[in-house]
Amino acid sequence: MIDASVLVVGGGAIGGITAAKLVGTVRRVVVLDADERHVALLRDPGLTYEEAGEPHTVALDAVASPEQLDGEFDFALVAVKSPFHQAALEPLAARPGIGAFVSLGNGLIQDRMAGLVGADRLLSCIVEWGGTNLGPGRVVRDTIAPMVVGELDGSERPRTQLLARCLEAVGEVRLTRNVRGQIWSKLLVNSAFTGLSAVSGLRYGGVARHPDGRAAVYAIWAEGFAVAWAEEVTLDRVLGVEPRELIDRDDAALARMMAIAGNTKPSMLQDLEQGRPTEVDVVNGGVARRAREHHIATPFNDRVVELVHAMERGERAPAPRELTELVAVASSDGDRPV
Repeated sequence: MIDASVLVVGGGAIGGITAAKLVGTVRRVVVLDADERHVALLRDPGLTYEEAGEPHTVALDAVASPEQLDGEFDFALVAVKSPFHQAALEPLAARPGIGAFVSLGNGLIQDRMAGLVGADRLLSCIVEWGGTNLGPGRVVRDTIAPMVVGELDGSERPRTQLLARCLEAVGEVRLTRNVRGQIWSKLLVNSAFTGLSAVSGLRYGGVARHPDGRAAVYAIWAEGFAVAWAEEVTLDRVLGVEPRELIDRDDAALARMMAIAGNTKPSMLQDLEQGRPTEVDVVNGGVARRAREHHIATPFNDRVVELVHAMERGERAPAPRELTELVAVASSDGDRPV
């Protein structure tokens, strides 16, 4: 038993499965989730999650508001999406007794999170596996892949090592001193696959198999790679490939990646299906925003942002045909000067 107390903020697929796996491994696990019906089911009969085709049910200590929390926590694992960070984190940051916050989310979210909780209290955990929410109290783990833990300043501290030890209950964990490189490598995955899954309604593997989807993957990956290069980021290996392999449009590398993550149904697509706001502005929009600072054109990322926002407004719906239109429109936009 690891002598650590963990608060999981957000009990969806990533947060819920992480919490369930931590039960019995660390001294205490509590889930904070705003959905009272979900919280009630997490408590009794417990979170039901499927992994590798096997169902599991784990009863969790869960609450629906920060006021219901008691005691101290070594870590608060933040698994809520970026549109809800301020509402979720402000009361927790003001509450005494939380040692460190850990970002589990996608996109360029760390600077804003640091502004909410304090840079000295924020670590990053890059989650390479994916999950799907099936409804209150029910989730599924779609893929098995590592989690990568690091300090934003590139150091390695006792708390970093403790966090990694705790998360080993979930699966493979790697420690990194290059967390910026990990963040950007995962951002390439999210911008290329999550954004395209959202607009097409396909899982990662379906996007990769679609001819226009594959073309868009390579184009979006190249845009993000160029921005990372301009920002002097040293990209790290992600989902079994070196980022440069996809710059070379290496179909074998893409196949290796999809062997790990092809079944992923990303949260951005799930949000569109449920009528919720997405994180496109910190994923594809995050790449585009940083690109403008370096005068780099990102027509494919820009078009994904436009399409996802149109879908959020109900003007369009996810469909494979959107990939064909995206390639045509973005290719035309890419001929324009920056």
